[in-house]
Amino acid sequence: MSKEVEWGQIFGEGDVVCTCDNCGHDLRFPFEDSNPDFRGVQTRLFEMGWTAIKVGGAWRDFCSEYCRNQYIKKNT
Repeated sequence: MSKEVEWGQIFGEGDVVCTCDNCGHDLRFPFEDSNPDFRGVQTRLFEMGWTAIKVGGAWRDFCSEYCRNQYIKKNT
């Protein structure tokens, strides 16, 4: 999975960790209200040039179109 929640030591805080499914590059988006905002994170990723596609019934995230294309070539 390309988006995971890593909970912090203080109750209700943590990071949404987004990882490119091709190269492994990751970004962290902190939250403090026990409610990670996946939609907001996805919007921010798109603004930063990341892409997402559905491959084999599962959503995959990529840090660039190059990584997306490489993943498709290797996995379809």
